[in-house]
Amino acid sequence: MANKIIMPLIVLALMASLSPAATNPWGDLKKIYFYNSIGNLAEVKKNLDKINAQTLPHSDKIELMNKLAELGDRYYQKGDYQLAETFFKKILNISPQDAWPMYNKLEKISRRRGNFLWNLNYIGRQFGLLTRGFNSSFILLNSFFNILLFSGLLLFYLVTTVMFIKYFKLAAHDFIMGSNPRFKIHKLLLLLLLLLWPLALTGGWGFYPFLFCGFLWDYFNHDDQVNIKRIVVILLVLVFLHSLGQYLEKSLQTPGFQTVQKIYAEQLFPESTYNHFDNEMKIMQAYAYYNRNHTNEALDILQATGNNYNSMLKFNLLGNIYYEKGNVLQSIQYYRQSLSLDNQNQSTLKNFTMALLKNNDPELFLFYSKSYPQIQSLKDKVTALQKTKFPEKILWNRLLKFSWQNFHVWNFLEIVAIEFIKFPVLLAILIMAVYITLLKRFSLALGQSTFCSKCARIIKKLSIEQAHALCEGCYQLFLIKDPIFLDAKILMEKDINRQFRLKKSLILLVSLIIPGFSLNFEDKSRAFTFLFLLFFNVFGFFLFTALAFKSIFGTIPMFLNIIGIVAIVLYLAINAYALKGNHNGF
Repeated sequence: MANKIIMPLIVLALMASLSPAATNPWGDLKKIYFYNSIGNLAEVKKNLDKINAQTLPHSDKIELMNKLAELGDRYYQKGDYQLAETFFKKILNISPQDAWPMYNKLEKISRRRGNFLWNLNYIGRQFGLLTRGFNSSFILLNSFFNILLFSGLLLFYLVTTVMFIKYFKLAAHDFIMGSNPRFKIHKLLLLLLLLLWPLALTGGWGFYPFLFCGFLWDYFNHDDQVNIKRIVVILLVLVFLHSLGQYLEKSLQTPGFQTVQKIYAEQLFPESTYNHFDNEMKIMQAYAYYNRNHTNEALDILQATGNNYNSMLKFNLLGNIYYEKGNVLQSIQYYRQSLSLDNQNQSTLKNFTMALLKNNDPELFLFYSKSYPQIQSLKDKVTALQKTKFPEKILWNRLLKFSWQNFHVWNFLEIVAIEFIKFPVLLAILIMAVYITLLKRFSLALGQSTFCSKCARIIKKLSIEQAHALCEGCYQLFLIKDPIFLDAKILMEKDINRQFRLKKSLILLVSLIIPGFSLNFEDKSRAFTFLFLLFFNVFGFFLFTALAFKSIFGTIPMFLNIIGIVAIVLYLAINAYALKGNHNGF
């Protein structure tokens, strides 16, 4: 009789000792290392397929993924691309959100196999994971805001540089000489004072483009003035967007949000600390305790939120806890409460189905299937409880709310307004407006000169015929038909053409660095404004975002390579457009 009792116990003990190894991913990993050491690749692949990490805490998943990635890299270096691909796909199956760099490795394998076209499916999936991840999406958004402002400022500085090259000589001449052809030292000193005071008071050069625009305003033609006004408006909009980005950065650096991130990363705080958390943070902390196998503490934290606080995540976790404690009926009720808030949540539906099957009451299952018909198709698919991953949108929600549970409108407006005013572009625009308004009154001679259209000498507008901007010498050479001036005219034309070719060569040389730069000298400044913003935003986003991802994650997402190619195409197209309309171009 004793033998009949002992033998089944021995069998059960053996099954119990063997079953964890069959379901424990760490046991499967050890087997992979063992079979890898003896070169049994078939068993390596077999045990890799058996790994199921869905029940592991997030931190353990990351550790497991890193070890599998090391093994996959080894097989990649050995040239076993098929097995390496199996490892990388397994990593993606464990936690896609954290494994997006694996798509780069899969793309490398595709290249080694002779496929020279990008796998758009891989790129699309990777981009989707990046936009859903908090860290990666924050980098993308922050880079976008920063590049927008930087491109706007760079555009204004470039356009101002062009205006400076065109008109500063005229403005300095009129300011110093005035209506009197004699050179005035005191006017020179005053000019230097008007131009150099920002260095003494502000210690920076960022105001100079705005100062020069104000100083040269009377020399701009109508299109130049309209374009400058357009860029200033664009700058104000971009500064506002930048202030929104600064709001997010400040929110990211607050101690409250740092605590939220630590809780999300499953850091456990003592009771004395989490008792002061708001209800949403308490639920996050409960998940952290639950994933660390501290079920009782997690239950205590959930109950501390009170009966009046309803949350799908709260009810899901309560359902999981009571299911594991053996109180299946109670877990069913909590899953129902969760479904009353969101009846399409797949994780809740699967766990609800699992609990109903565990309850082993066909009539109850049939009753609930009338309200939730999805469970009929799930009953043959579910095998274990789904571990609910805390959604990363919670982090964005807290970030936008400045780490508070509720959104404070006045705090948002205050920070955005302060950041908007702190950026010195408003002061710079004010300086430009003061120069535009007062300089003309102070010096009436400003704007009275222009360049000879042939030899580029400075001439007075009032001393020439309105139809021809020519100096006296060029007027005699080019408009008076006299054979006496023929030789002088030929020599003058050669000298003018030489200077013109030199100027064009320099402009085209700059256009190799700044596409479309020559448009500023062809009365197409409006086109340059649009095309430069388009090109530099695309190129800048590619460059700075790629550097950010490389420094933080060690990997550059594949979609950025496509953006880089788009930037190259834009570079070529813009320069082709600039040369096509140029009589010295195509």
